[in-house]
Amino acid sequence: MSIAIPSSLVQNGTGIPDVCSRHGQPAALRKPVKFWSKPPVWSYFLIAFGALPFLIVTLVIRKEVRAEAWPFCPECAKLHKNRLIIGIGLMLLFPLSIAVGGSFGDAGPVLILVALVLAFIGLILQSRGTYRVLPWGFTSRDGSTVDFPKAHPQFVAAAQAAYAQAAQQYAAWQASQQGGHGQLPAPYQAPQM
Repeated sequence: MSIAIPSSLVQNGTGIPDVCSRHGQPAALRKPVKFWSKPPVWSYFLIAFGALPFLIVTLVIRKEVRAEAWPFCPECAKLHKNRLIIGIGLMLLFPLSIAVGGSFGDAGPVLILVALVLAFIGLILQSRGTYRVLPWGFTSRDGSTVDFPKAHPQFVAAAQAAYAQAAQQYAAWQASQQGGHGQLPAPYQAPQM
């Protein structure tokens, strides 16, 4: 299932449910998380001019939304730990292969090349286990929402309930602000989820 939560609700914490977005389990810990927008497709053509132009453009146009206390379940914590340990272990094989590669004769360069590939795989695995990546969330290109294209159904239901509660609180606040000035409260227009 997918859901888009308004960025303001993610930043102030009112739109964040108490369940994990990946597994739908109750939160066991909370960590600060930055959600980034995906680079547009056309930006990948800049790689033909080198990695630096691509990096500069994607960093300049990237939108970011920060959640101060994103919920993670015990399964997410275990996934984070396992990917971190395996990833670092694979990356450590490369310097080890360089140190002992000479003692393997003609097989030494092959051993080093295999260790380099495994180190690259370890780097990817370790980066996929960071708390920033685990929620499977991305900021929209305009920065107005944080989208969860692979959200767990229990997370979607909890997020919709949190949004409805935040909308009620906002409407009550707005009515109290406008009611004090002799004005009628304006209807609250909820964004589509």
